[in-house]
Amino acid sequence: MCRGLWNGVWSSYCAKSSTDFSASPNISVDWPSSCRNTVTHILPLDHFGNHPGTFKNRYWVLEEFYQPGNPVFLFDAGEGNGEPSVQNRLVNNTSFFRQMVQEFNGIGIIWEHRYYGASSHVNISLSTPVEEFRWLNTAQALADVPAFANNFSLHNFPNIDLTPISTPWIFVGGSYPGTRAALVREKYPETIFASFSSSAPVQAQIDMSVYFEQVYRGLNGLGFKNCTKDIVAAIEYIDGQLSREDTSAAIKKQYLGIGAEKNSNEGFADVLTYIYYSWQGSEAEGSPANMRSFCDWISTNPETGEVSGEDGWAKSKGAKFTSDRWATWPDFGTVVNYYTPTRCVGYYGNSTVGPPNCRLDDPFPDPAAVSWTYQYCSEWGYFQSSNRGPNPIVSSYNSLKHQQDICYRQFPKGLSSGLLPQRPDVDKVNREYGGWNLRPSNVFFSGGEYDPWRTVSLLSDEPWAPKGIGLTQDIPEEGISTPRDKVFGYLLKGAAHCFDFRTTWPDGENSRKIFTTALRKWLGSFKKKTN
Repeated sequence: MCRGLWNGVWSSYCAKSSTDFSASPNISVDWPSSCRNTVTHILPLDHFGNHPGTFKNRYWVLEEFYQPGNPVFLFDAGEGNGEPSVQNRLVNNTSFFRQMVQEFNGIGIIWEHRYYGASSHVNISLSTPVEEFRWLNTAQALADVPAFANNFSLHNFPNIDLTPISTPWIFVGGSYPGTRAALVREKYPETIFASFSSSAPVQAQIDMSVYFEQVYRGLNGLGFKNCTKDIVAAIEYIDGQLSREDTSAAIKKQYLGIGAEKNSNEGFADVLTYIYYSWQGSEAEGSPANMRSFCDWISTNPETGEVSGEDGWAKSKGAKFTSDRWATWPDFGTVVNYYTPTRCVGYYGNSTVGPPNCRLDDPFPDPAAVSWTYQYCSEWGYFQSSNRGPNPIVSSYNSLKHQQDICYRQFPKGLSSGLLPQRPDVDKVNREYGGWNLRPSNVFFSGGEYDPWRTVSLLSDEPWAPKGIGLTQDIPEEGISTPRDKVFGYLLKGAAHCFDFRTTWPDGENSRKIFTTALRKWLGSFKKKTN
């Protein structure tokens, strides 16, 4: 997650469809009147103490399909501005969420997470004192949900009790919001009746180098073995160049152009991983600067147009050849500049990016990046470091220490203030919320075979994950948790992150159908309780 939404992508692909644009203040969106207005609810900063501070939490409502007696569906926008989800989830007719709300004649809500978008008591920036983030944690953010739901009403339905006492609330989320979907049902079952938890990393851990193992496995599984072999060879060559004082500056400049040579080996190694961050949302496809484009480039001999065989080019032409191909990929500089606030001119000296600025070791200035970095540095960890082992597709300079140093870089006073721990307190998170042992009732877990975050989800089959856990599509009874050796869920073959939220992915419908079938069964019990 340290590459989560920023300096890489975690849940942004779950809040948006694969073809959605990222909304900006300059885009005029023709939202239907039923979900056009931004609404706010005043929440306490501190649900568990006596601090008097409050903030306005934003949300958006879709009520055009509502028929009395039916559920409220809350879609959690996660670690980013909630506005894009309004267009992509409430308004877009191809959105699975809008379709689900319509299918159940329910109410749809987009919920913005505290400290993101405009749902904060302070303006978030690099200059925001670290003390202001003390209320940004998992417990406080979960407690926002019942504080909101227990007071929810609509002007158009003044005589209907829409609170969880009389109306079932369904929490829907993917990635970090998918984790929240499971946790909020576990912690507040009287508020959230059921949850759809997609691609949810529930086991907090510091070392998330396995993120890149999943990329490696997925590329091989989709037929790019020649590409992965050349990447492994190129990484070994790059590390060799970085290890020498007489070549370190030159290879940085070769890849990213003027100014790149001034960066640390660690900062340069980090941005080499940026080619992989489109994977979790689109696998090898998606935007023009995707993994297929990269692999096609690195696997092609520029002199003859010949494509390498399964062994790649490094075996016959040497690792320098594959490294040079990587460096000359026309989109590499574009990818780096997309994920960081830089203007690296790249191998070709692209002058269209503006005055060169290739400072790779600077803090992430985006407000959401600031907030999310605080969250993973304090609680969840997930440092996406080098995957040392037989298949290293990440430089050894992108170490766990480097990832931890990012926390100190972002919050220089974090340690001295006592607000940031020396290392993310993952043990506390797992004790508090269950980690691998989480089994809330009325929750459906789904994920993709090649999703990097599957590795720390209840669908994990990694060596360190619990053994003997079986996936079942047999619907549990309402309010009854599955036994420890069972998970009510579904694995999408060949899929990556939140692919069951994509109506264009065929197997996604199968996953959603299991949930909606279960929900209909469970809702029968809710109606009996309230009658």
